[in-house]
Amino acid sequence: MAYNQTAPAFLMEVKENSYNTQFLVGDQITFAFAEASRQLKGTVMKKYTHSCLVDISQDSTLSETEITAYNGKVIVNYKWIQGVDMHDA
Repeated sequence: MAYNQTAPAFLMEVKENSYNTQFLVGDQITFAFAEASRQLKGTVMKKYTHSCLVDISQDSTLSETEITAYNGKVIVNYKWIQGVDMHDA
């Protein structure tokens, strides 16, 4: 890698912090979406340092068009998560 270039995203480590240690991959979460105008539910698929990838394909409040537009997944900042419905700790 050349000097002064960052590593590709898939090689970067997730740095643990007080937010991301509260959640596990597979957790069912409720979160604010679209500037807090909606509340959605989904499953944590992957954790990042400040956010997580959430599967929203099973949320019954979304239309099929909306699910397709987002490809069934969204990135959610940990601060937007309002609750954990399932947590295997």
